[in-house]
Amino acid sequence: MKFSSKVIGIIQAAGITLYVSLFGIFIQNIKQWLALHNIQEHPILGIILFLLTFIVSALVCGSIVFTKPILLFFDGKRVEAFKVVLWSLLWLTIFLIVFGTIGTLFVIKGL
Repeated sequence: MKFSSKVIGIIQAAGITLYVSLFGIFIQNIKQWLALHNIQEHPILGIILFLLTFIVSALVCGSIVFTKPILLFFDGKRVEAFKVVLWSLLWLTIFLIVFGTIGTLFVIKGL
C-alpha cells in the first residue's frame, strides 16, 4: 500500500506526539512517586538522567521522522523524501499549536 507524503507526515508526527505524551506522563508519575515516598534525588543524577533522556529522545524522534525519507532518498525519490520531511514538520507544528492551545485553556480555567 502506497501512502502520500501528507499521510506519512501525519503518521510520523502522531508517532512523535504519542511518544512525547507518554514520556511526559511517565516522568510526571515518577516525580509524584518520589515525592510520595519522600525520596530526594542527587542533583548530579538528575543532570545525567536529563542528558541521557535528551539523547535517547533525539534518537527516537530522528528515527521516526527520518527513516522513511532516507529510504526514499536512496531509492532516488529525493523530492518525495523532502516532501515527507516538510509534511512531518507541518503536522508537528499543527499538533504543537493544538496541544499548546488546549494546555493554555486548562491553565486559564484552572483545571
